[in-house]
Amino acid sequence: MEFVAVLFAMAGLVWLVPLLRIINLPVFAFIVLITGTFFGPPFFAVESVLQISADRLLWLVLLALYVINWRLGKTPAIGFSRCDFALFAFLLFLAVSSQVGPAPPKENPLARWIFYVLMPMGLYWSIRCSSLTRRDLDLIINGIVGLGVYLGITGLFEAKGLHGLVFPRYVVDPAIWEFFGRARGPMLNPAGNGVVLGTSLAAAACRWVQADRQGKLLYGVAILCILAGIYATLTRGVWVGGILALGVVVLNYSPRWLRIWGLAVVVVLFAAMSLGLKDQMLAMKRDKHLPAEDAAKSIKLRPLLAIVALEMFKDAPLTGHGFGHYFQHADRYYEVRSYDLPVEMARGYMQHNVLLSILVDTGLIGLSCFVGALLFWTSYGLRFARDHSLDPAVQSWGLISLGMLVTYLFNGMFQDMLVMPMVQMHLFFIMGVLASLVSQRGMLFESARAGTRFGPLSASIAAVLPQGRVANASQEVAAKLSIRGNHPG
Repeated sequence: MEFVAVLFAMAGLVWLVPLLRIINLPVFAFIVLITGTFFGPPFFAVESVLQISADRLLWLVLLALYVINWRLGKTPAIGFSRCDFALFAFLLFLAVSSQVGPAPPKENPLARWIFYVLMPMGLYWSIRCSSLTRRDLDLIINGIVGLGVYLGITGLFEAKGLHGLVFPRYVVDPAIWEFFGRARGPMLNPAGNGVVLGTSLAAAACRWVQADRQGKLLYGVAILCILAGIYATLTRGVWVGGILALGVVVLNYSPRWLRIWGLAVVVVLFAAMSLGLKDQMLAMKRDKHLPAEDAAKSIKLRPLLAIVALEMFKDAPLTGHGFGHYFQHADRYYEVRSYDLPVEMARGYMQHNVLLSILVDTGLIGLSCFVGALLFWTSYGLRFARDHSLDPAVQSWGLISLGMLVTYLFNGMFQDMLVMPMVQMHLFFIMGVLASLVSQRGMLFESARAGTRFGPLSASIAAVLPQGRVANASQEVAAKLSIRGNHPG
């Protein structure tokens, strides 16, 4: 059976050849992302030393195409940025950290590194070193909106028990009991599903702002579908993350006075709801196989897990205990009695905070690299979002990136998003497109070939001219190459 599956996969790769002649690497990377979201290992996988699935084979094809384009000189000449150095340091340090000490009995740190760090980084870099055209960006943004609509509708079907209308079928498999009855989506986790929905919500809101009357109706329906899916996750972090993602877009396009009053109203309403509905929110029954008491217990575990993380950090502050080695070292920290709290209750649970998880496993070195990349991405997104002279699609991508970051980080306060299936792939895809736009100075090419010619020339201009003349010179070059778009200045 495995041999037959491999033969089918090889035959499928042959049919990809004509497709690859008409699409660019960023669009193919998006196809890889969608394939992994819906047709990853839960859908079908060949068990071997490492699981082999359709998306992982396509990922290898993507890297091969990048190498071929690079060898043929079809990728734009770009230099390493400080964000790139932070990401590669994170990649290499976690690789070394995963191999420190004896291997855990029930964990495979190397596999964790490959699937949750290396694969997202490969996706990121293949896009980062590609030329983005206006057509590419429009296709990707509309694809993200469409993905959110599909996840929203099927998430509502999940929550309402209409399992016959849900595809892929494994999403509603009762044998996978965790989070069953909520909009957990093809990633089988409502928080991970919520991060993707929040990103799609920001994309749909940007499209709604820029659309004509008929477009506003279409994207308005899309926003309602995505909001329904966010609600169906029955996850507090996803709800707030969705509000934050939508707020990023609303605040960017609203007048200053409306931003201030709107923010004040949101804070007051949030505080009132928290005080008035606190008990109901904490004891809310969400999973069909999880009592409401257990749902409330998950809230009590988080401070206990934070205590364990603090004590573990004290013993290995710089390098951590090893990526993927958490349970191998955590046992003795459950017996801490100095806090007068039942820390023992946290035994057997992984860290419920992405930053604390990275801190415990990789210390300050790993955490500083990851946080540094997040800060760079935030600055890039803000730069594009605030510049109203840019192409609307580029400005939209700045807002989509910020929407992704706020919902990722807010949910990351309560979940370890780093090891959640496909979430890192979505994050690094969004940020890969953002980094590509930064390398193109906020301009969109009419074709990938034009981007190849313009990339090295733009870099040379930036190196030799004073900063005040870069924008004018770049605009002149763009006009000569018939490249339409605006420069961030």
